[in-house]
Amino acid sequence: MATQKIEDGIRTYLESLGVSQKPVVDREAVRSLKAEIKASSDPIAKLRLIAALEEEQAGRVPDLDEDKAVFVAEAKAWADAEGIPVSAFQALKVPDEVLVEAGFTLTAVAPKSSSSGRAPRIPIEDVRAAAKKLGSGWKLTDFAAALDRDAATARNYLNKLIAEGLIVDLGEDPKHDGRGRAPKVYGQK
Repeated sequence: MATQKIEDGIRTYLESLGVSQKPVVDREAVRSLKAEIKASSDPIAKLRLIAALEEEQAGRVPDLDEDKAVFVAEAKAWADAEGIPVSAFQALKVPDEVLVEAGFTLTAVAPKSSSSGRAPRIPIEDVRAAAKKLGSGWKLTDFAAALDRDAATARNYLNKLIAEGLIVDLGEDPKHDGRGRAPKVYGQK
């Protein structure tokens, strides 16, 4: 296969990645069939045209198998000749199974601790120990600092401890003299 033809085949496959697999309707063909149906006087011809129109209106899912076959057959040799690493294809979201099928060797990447970027969950025993260590008369911000989490996460843990009956809401902070509503104070039961 000529180099330009190979590049075009690889390009076509790469462009097809992420393309919707929804049926595509050829609007011009639909318009043309409607005009033919209107112009036709033969009922058998109309039946055939109506069947063709229904098929055309349903649309066609693009067949990407041929593009994938060209990629699988040619991409590895082309990439080696061009000095393009497998990571470049991965950056364009070429599926790993397609890369392996094409002959690329994938290096294992250490799994991330969490795909969402969240901190790992704290075992409930550690949460109970942090609350016990704080004793009585602490605020949500104190609890968040003890857990090394933000206030929203600390509130979730606090609500669990309240539901378990280990912690109680002692009311508003009597020492509060600043603006706004006084924060709540918590303590052990």
